[in-house]
Amino acid sequence: MTTVVLTRPEAHSQRLALALSEQGFESLVMPLMTVQPIADSELAPIPDLVEGTVCIFISANAVHFGLPHIASALTERENTVLIAVGQRTQGALQEAGYAAMTPHQADTEGLLALPALSAGALEQAVVVKGEGGRELLASELRARGVVVREWSCYRRCWPAVDVSPSLAAGRQWIFQASSGEVLARLVALITEASRWDLLQHPVIVPSMRVAALATELGWHTVLRSDNASDEAVIAILHQQLSHETSP
Repeated sequence: MTTVVLTRPEAHSQRLALALSEQGFESLVMPLMTVQPIADSELAPIPDLVEGTVCIFISANAVHFGLPHIASALTERENTVLIAVGQRTQGALQEAGYAAMTPHQADTEGLLALPALSAGALEQAVVVKGEGGRELLASELRARGVVVREWSCYRRCWPAVDVSPSLAAGRQWIFQASSGEVLARLVALITEASRWDLLQHPVIVPSMRVAALATELGWHTVLRSDNASDEAVIAILHQQLSHETSP
């Protein structure tokens, strides 16, 4: 039986593992990344949400770790437009009582395609995010004449992981990598363990950009889901396994 290797942080992987089990899929939770809040003593000053500012939450983690700090500022500016990168981020905001728009395509490119972020549509934006990550959103908005303030409220940590004991040779695996960073980390661990055979197993990625990176890193079979959501991962698994078993 094929086993899906889940590389998201523990809580996210466990949630997906439960959903996969309900769909009849076997999974192995192998977190390659943890997410930690930035200590209050290290946080940059909370950005001022001046009139007309658009506030963009780049992930559900940005909502979880950032919203408690800026909720009072949002209350003072009730007309602040909130944008969430995807449905899970939007849902996290809704649970906290905030309405947010979200793009059809749940990534930076999708955000940049929103009319609310088009050139001339806004003057200022606050991006609530984790440390590091892609610079495309901020740089493109600045190119459109927007004053952008990025505010980081969490950081990604990369624990030591030995892939060999968990991933036995001769079994069928499908890997899941929700970002280019996680994918690069996975390949680095595979290389450190001299387990290049694992690159012959499929990997699920959430976008064309990450799919191209997977090919560059040596992956033989790259499965591109519609986005990084649990539902999209499950959908591509059904599609792949149905294809494999069809006559």
